[in-house]
Amino acid sequence: MPQLHLYVSDDAAAALRARADEAGLSLSRYLARLVGAHVHAGWPPGYFDAVAGSCPDFAVPPDPPDAPTRSWA
Repeated sequence: MPQLHLYVSDDAAAALRARADEAGLSLSRYLARLVGAHVHAGWPPGYFDAVAGSCPDFAVPPDPPDAPTRSWA
């Protein structure tokens, strides 16, 4: 697993250490989870508004009417 090195202010380091302690994690594990949550968080905020919203003539079809379903058995 690669190691990353970064520089933060003393205040930021103290706050991160405190949060890691509160979570019961090492600072390294806390930071790895924090980064992982942001890197793998899914679509960026506003993505679908920007993509679907870029097609003003796109009409959203209505939901189909409720219909009885057949049994799988």
